[in-house]
Amino acid sequence: MLGLQSPSGSTPPPPARPGNTVNGPQLPIDDNIWVLIAIGVIVGIYFIYTRNRAINKAS
Repeated sequence: MLGLQSPSGSTPPPPARPGNTVNGPQLPIDDNIWVLIAIGVIVGIYFIYTRNRAINKAS
């Protein structure tokens, strides 16, 4: 399927208009990276806890 498409026949996207912004708020990840790490650790602990609980119930 990909071999049938020709890159030379496609047109480039139109240029962006001045003053046109991306929809939605843009938040910097670098400022709050510790929050993402903490959420990841908490979710990881939750999954490990629930999996161990399910394994122990089956025994």
